[in-house]
Amino acid sequence: MMDGNRAAGLAAALWCGFAAAADDPAARALQQNQLQRQQQQEALQLRMQQQQQAIQSSPTDTRSRQTLEKQQADQRVQQQQSHYRQAIEPPTVQPSDDAATRRAKADLERQKAAEESQRELGRFDAQQRKK
Repeated sequence: MMDGNRAAGLAAALWCGFAAAADDPAARALQQNQLQRQQQQEALQLRMQQQQQAIQSSPTDTRSRQTLEKQQADQRVQQQQSHYRQAIEPPTVQPSDDAATRRAKADLERQKAAEESQRELGRFDAQQRKK
């Protein structure tokens, strides 16, 4: 599983190219590929967490199993919605921004993406511990 530092590092690497990608189609394609990889890793991490939680709790009655399956499906939908929002949000870089402003905006975007991913995974962990 991916720890918080690694997730933050991936998010940082993902968002660091926003300034260059604003005008360069090749850089934008690379950035989209990086986003896709990060999202695939997050989806895998969630599936692994869910499998581990299912094994640990292993509900025996049908109602508990259905409740767990619904919770896990809801978590996957939330993650997919978050990934969709990340993919369609345009970068905040403006053509009139200077290099320092673009770097600062890219830093803010990296931080925002890393924090959102960590909050989401933390929320999923907390939900799973409640069961």
